[in-house]
Amino acid sequence: MTLADVRQKWNRRYEERLTEAPWPEPNPLVLRFLDRVHGGILLDAACGLGTGIAAAIDRVDLAVGVDLSETALAAARRHWGRHPKIRWIQADVARLRWPPDTFSVVCAFGFTDWVFLSQVPCILRPGGLFLYQGFSRRHLEVKPEFDPDWTSTPESIAALFPGWSVLACEESAEPPYRVSFAGLRPGDDSQERP
Repeated sequence: MTLADVRQKWNRRYEERLTEAPWPEPNPLVLRFLDRVHGGILLDAACGLGTGIAAAIDRVDLAVGVDLSETALAAARRHWGRHPKIRWIQADVARLRWPPDTFSVVCAFGFTDWVFLSQVPCILRPGGLFLYQGFSRRHLEVKPEFDPDWTSTPESIAALFPGWSVLACEESAEPPYRVSFAGLRPGDDSQERP
């Protein structure tokens, strides 16, 4: 599938979501660890409508939402207006190159891109918070046609972050099966406060 095909697929999905459901709530994983967010720049990778941003916008200096879907970003821009602390970028976040230690918080919800996930330890500043939620391999039990490359296990996610302070690494007990991870990159930073 080409990048254009992927963009088109997500545009269709967001067009359906925007007509069927109310605006999504802030992501619960961000809300759960909001006490660990203390300023800096938040990256909401494959942000869609910005549920990571919605949960933390009052606790960061700047939020950057990146998504491939222009439909999702157009809706997010309409919803948020010209919020002075939000920047929207239409791109494949896995292809963007950020300077090391750029972000204090990185969110990836519903986005298991192994190239991007391998970049997180570099782009997150020391002491920074990484929040991930994606489909578990167990999801294939209920949806066998799902692409296994877009699934994970708690072990496969945790293995990307050796030496990190793991705040949560868990799998949901009910379908749709999801893996959630919250971790702090090693280093001296205010985010490591208890």
